[in-house]
Parts: sequence; C-alpha cells; structure tokens
Amino acid sequence: MKFAQLIVYGVEGSPITKTEAAKLAGYSDAPSEGSKLTNPNRYPLVCAYISNLRDEVRQKYGISFEGHLEELGKIRDRGKKDNRNLAAAATTEIARGKVAGYYIDQKIVRHGKIDDLNLDQLYERMKTIKEKNERVLEAKKLLNSTEESVSESKTSQQKKLPLPQQTSDPDSTS
Repeated sequence: MKFAQLIVYGVEGSPITKTEAAKLAGYSDAPSEGSKLTNPNRYPLVCAYISNLRDEVRQKYGISFEGHLEELGKIRDRGKKDNRNLAAAATTEIARGKVAGYYIDQKIVRHGKIDDLNLDQLYERMKTIKEKNERVLEAKKLLNSTEESVSESKTSQQKKLPLPQQTSDPDSTS
C-alpha cells in the first residue's frame, strides 16, 4: 500500500520513480521490485490499488480526460487569438494531466512495427493486452469488495456494542 501511495502521490507532491518508491516502501531490491510491483500479471491487486488511488485523485481535483482536452483546446485557442505567451498555462494543464495519470514518462525501445506483424501475431498481441487489463479489472473488483466488506463489518460491530447504562449515582463511572 505504501508503494502504491508513493507512486501516485510522490514525496511532498513531487513525483518519484518506481525504484525510489520501492526503496522508500522498504524493499531491499528496489530496482527490480519497483518494476515487478506494477506488473498486473504478477501483482494485480497492487495495480488495482494504484488505479483506485489515481481515480480518487481525478475525482478530488475534477480532472477528466474530456475536461483536460477541452482546457488544452481553450489554451491553444487563446494563444492563437491573443498572440500571448500561454506557456505557463499550458504547462500547468499538462501537469494536471500528469497528476491524473494521463501522461506516463517512459522510454520504449521498439524493434519493428505493428505493420510488420501478420494477422495471427496481431490477434495474439491483442489477446495478451486484453488479458492484462482483465486481471487488473478483476483485482479492482476484488479490492473494492474487500474494502466494502471491511467498512460493513466496522458498521455492524459499532451497532452490536452495548450502550453504557445510566445510573443515578453521580460518582459512578458508567
């Protein structure tokens, strides 16, 4: 949970890498653990928890994909009209998108193109992407149902506790 929170919220509001988050969360082999923990095939519950935290951030700050694109469009239009420097506004909006998880800084070394794949290879690739996302969705459902059952059990325990009896004795502790 600490790793996921560090990935989403960073340290003092500044984003950190997976390796830094793993190190701060107490993992001894931080470089490999940071990468492994965000692999939905190995740790779907961690990925689901990260996704839930990002959803909370989006809701809290009112960030939606459509709103983000709309705001970028407005900034672009104002820049065209006024010929002013709106770099700061654009940078701020991009930062909002990064916080919401719409931008992921990563480098991918690719060998070949999707056009080079035959039909069977394309279907296989789509199948693995679908399976990867299904595991995260299943884990999210499990995580949400677990959180709901924990909150329900707390509520039912509170209801079961007897109320203290009132006595007429002012020195009584009950």
